[in-house]
Amino acid sequence: MNETQKPLNVQAAAEFMGLKVSYVYNLVHYKKLTGYRPGGKKLVFKISDLEKYLYRNQVGNNSDRASAILNAAQKPKPRKKAKAGGTA
Repeated sequence: MNETQKPLNVQAAAEFMGLKVSYVYNLVHYKKLTGYRPGGKKLVFKISDLEKYLYRNQVGNNSDRASAILNAAQKPKPRKKAKAGGTA
């Protein structure tokens, strides 16, 4: 952590991310968000961890993945062979 950045408490972290305090506690409980308990009591967060959580699902310009999906969609699907000997 950069020494100029102080860790944020739960209330400040919730405000920073635009979430409720109870939801921040849930994210920590279900290990979706990294929190730290120095001394075992007070829960604090690094700003970099909060930003990592906020920007975890990128949407948009991911050209390599998009081109791979388009190429897969454009490939012709193999035809199924007709079964020999229809109904008796």
